[in-house]
Amino acid sequence: MSHTVTDARYAHAEGYTAVTFSSDGQQLLTGGSDALIRIFQSTPHARDHEAITLEHHSDSILSLSTSANKLISGDEEGTVLSFDIDSLGQLQASGTVLRTALPARDVSISGNERMAAVAADDDVVRVVSLLDMATLHTLTGHRSAVGSVALSPDSAFLLAAGCDGTARIWDLREQDAVCVQVIPRLSYECEPGVAMQQYKARWSPCGRFIAVPASDHAVRLVERNLWESTGSLAGVHGKKITCVAWSANSRYLASVGLDGLVAVWDVNGRKHVATHKAGVALCQVAWHPQANMLAFTDSAGALRIWDDPVPVNQGYAQVFDQTEEETHIENHNRAAVDLASELFAMDETNNNNDDDDNGFGSADEIVDTGDALDDFVVDDDGSGYVEQPTMRIPTSPIIRSFQPGATPWIGDRRYLSFNMVGSVISIAQDSAHNSVEIEFFDKSAHRDMHFSDPFRYSLAALCDSGCLFATTTSELANDGSLRATTKNNTEDSSVVAFRAFAAWAAIADWTLAMPKGEHPKCLAVSSKGIAIATSLGMLRLLTCGGVQRHVESLAGNVVTCAAHDDKLLIIIENHGLQYVLMTIDGHERLATGALAVSPGSSVVWAGFSEEGQPAVCDSRGILRVLHRYWISNDACWVPVLDTKKISKTRGNRREAYWPVALSAKQLLVATCRNRTRYPGFPRPILDELDIEIPVLQPDAQQSQLESRLLTSAVFCEQQKAENNNVVRDELEQDKLVLRLVQLACKSDRAQRVVDLVMMIHLEQSFDAAIKIAIHQKQSQLAERLMRLKETKFAAEDEEEDVEEQDVEEVEEGDAVDSEQDVDMEPTANLKQRTGRSVTTYGRAQKPSSDNEEEPSTESSSALSRPPRPAKDLVTRPPTTSRPFNPFGVRSPSKSMAIQRSDSFFDAADAHSKSLSRDSSLTDFKESADKLVKRTAGDQSGGSRKVAKKTGGSSAQSKLSAFAFKKDVANKTTPTGDDDSAMDL
Repeated sequence: MSHTVTDARYAHAEGYTAVTFSSDGQQLLTGGSDALIRIFQSTPHARDHEAITLEHHSDSILSLSTSANKLISGDEEGTVLSFDIDSLGQLQASGTVLRTALPARDVSISGNERMAAVAADDDVVRVVSLLDMATLHTLTGHRSAVGSVALSPDSAFLLAAGCDGTARIWDLREQDAVCVQVIPRLSYECEPGVAMQQYKARWSPCGRFIAVPASDHAVRLVERNLWESTGSLAGVHGKKITCVAWSANSRYLASVGLDGLVAVWDVNGRKHVATHKAGVALCQVAWHPQANMLAFTDSAGALRIWDDPVPVNQGYAQVFDQTEEETHIENHNRAAVDLASELFAMDETNNNNDDDDNGFGSADEIVDTGDALDDFVVDDDGSGYVEQPTMRIPTSPIIRSFQPGATPWIGDRRYLSFNMVGSVISIAQDSAHNSVEIEFFDKSAHRDMHFSDPFRYSLAALCDSGCLFATTTSELANDGSLRATTKNNTEDSSVVAFRAFAAWAAIADWTLAMPKGEHPKCLAVSSKGIAIATSLGMLRLLTCGGVQRHVESLAGNVVTCAAHDDKLLIIIENHGLQYVLMTIDGHERLATGALAVSPGSSVVWAGFSEEGQPAVCDSRGILRVLHRYWISNDACWVPVLDTKKISKTRGNRREAYWPVALSAKQLLVATCRNRTRYPGFPRPILDELDIEIPVLQPDAQQSQLESRLLTSAVFCEQQKAENNNVVRDELEQDKLVLRLVQLACKSDRAQRVVDLVMMIHLEQSFDAAIKIAIHQKQSQLAERLMRLKETKFAAEDEEEDVEEQDVEEVEEGDAVDSEQDVDMEPTANLKQRTGRSVTTYGRAQKPSSDNEEEPSTESSSALSRPPRPAKDLVTRPPTTSRPFNPFGVRSPSKSMAIQRSDSFFDAADAHSKSLSRDSSLTDFKESADKLVKRTAGDQSGGSRKVAKKTGGSSAQSKLSAFAFKKDVANKTTPTGDDDSAMDL
């Protein structure tokens, strides 16, 4: 199938000429400098027919835009007209859409025919309703005249490109349209008022890409939702490109320029398919919506048609046979309803056009094509006997990898990483290198760094111990401009480098080269290790010193990853979003499963709380934490914050929050004004959002208390699992429960009180709940609470008794083994028991010589904590009156020399054995009897449970020391009875 171009057909007078196809492709519409609109037949056998002429404009026509049933046209005078297209293809003028004081350079109609965007020669973009011709939005903020506008196929977003080369993306789904992204220097600068010097950007039919002519005579592809250039088509044009057009399935792109060339590009392969030299500067190009056909116009007013520009006979796919891969678009953007549908109720009869069989219908409709292509026949002669394929709306989302804390380029800067340690900023310098700045929040811990970056790093991960950098391909980096101009750093290989902070080693930095064809997708680093997820599905784990210790393949496409201490969180797309929580050395999987996100949303941030709890935030602003990941098959994602609710509560819908770090009580965010998605420069001051689990009736006082209680319980349970002290948190929870109990008692809701008190942790808090019930004159409720208290805490005491009994059995077994060693020397006995005690409570020293002076009684006051009460007194009387110093505190004169012991009681045991055996046994028994009376009812000290204890002889010895200690104190006390002489 050879490609042919028809001879030039001079449709208009010399000058700028616009062109477009009707929605069914049967007609070609042109507008020229003679203020005429001409309608030609596009089929080969009817091209020579006389054109239909519409004379409704009074000045040169600059722009045309069509939909299924409408045509919008704009002229040099600033008039924008609307035409209705009937079932026979006839056009009837339906009214004036807009009148401006300046030329209407470009117009774009939405697929559902409810609104149109108009760009004039000023810095304002106007969005007009086609239902009543009212202005819906007046978009300001451009710094130069806007020359190009393009609505997305679902009418959710609008691209507006200015003559200064800057493009803005507007979100039209809200009542007040907001600018979600500014892309500076996306295209070339052009002169306002000169049509031939301006460019036209166009949105792909699938809605994924925007094609924009660039300053380097190339076409840049901007991806939706990323709003970044993810690729370019270059190498054919020698002068500025003026217009682009997409094929129906978004697989191919056509471009025309001032050099007179028409180029056809394979978007997936990033290569040109065919070219045609027209010999004169070209104005616009349009692609047939259902066939392999192009139409383009030149500055002489001529129209040309190029049949079969894509050589299908050479293996290239059809331009209108859509495939599932090329028509992906994110679900939440498909489901978005444009603003016009919210403001105006459209009569259903307006959407039901039974006579129009050739139209595509509304862009919001989903058509079931069935098996219409099973017996597909190519319409070679263009006679129209083949049923035309219907457009399919894409349904599957595209999920790209991202680096937490990274942003696209904002001017000449971008954040490579942004967390609570600090920020890593890349600054574009020239085509050969960038520079990197690392700014820390804690200036006392680290000094800010600034260094040249010849590799032009595109990924970075920051932690307290160092910063990990990596280069990757421009597609994986989500930034087409990052390495597009470099020739020395090819994208065949990537580099990973680690820069350590204040390392003890002389050389702690290292650099590793990735295998050819394998590139990093995302990075994670902590003080315990490094993780690199690559484009080949590999997970590479290293130490901070650069030692490669684990490599594995991941089942799915890695979306992002994050690390904290010894934990690594990986988000994977594999028939839905999945998560993997593992140790950063790769030895253990802690939890795996499906990742919970809001319907139609995507993950925008992943990380850990300050306490080490995994967390993710989706594009709907819902923050979730992974709860009970330490219990096998019991992990779940708990929503702990709704940021959009906070912005509404504050009365500012234009605020957006960019997550930075999370703690148990607050989310630290960078507040982005006017709905911008990323923080700007200089680095903004972080705001604190209180964690608040979404509950029913959030405005009620009791619901707010319940939300705080649930939030505290979630993070407290995680701290328990990490073996951290949570007494303060449990007390705070009990206070919240008591406040809820008080509210329930006041409203006479006894069952609610019973449910609440079962959440209490401390016994004294339970007593407080009973007092509240009594104070509120709820005697029956108070009696029930008393019975519940007995049941609840009696069961807890029983569990403690069982544990204590198990410990005692261990002690008795050890006592049999150690009984034979009672008479051994203290020093040898201490050495023998080294390692058997779990906790060290103090220091002991070697026994002093016989002629050593006794320490003063002041040193004996170091015994500040009462000893553990003895269960049995085994007597071994002390033989000297030398006082015992268990903490090894030296007296002002001379101190005992007792060796370091493993525990408080072992020190007592060693000291009792070091005492001479000449003392009176009667004095010891008397002091021991006093000790028994003193400690029989004293339960405040409790019992300290340990894994192993010393034998029975140790218990005898330490009790001997305690009895003697008290006896000496009684003898040295001038006044007072035995019970108050010495506070043990």
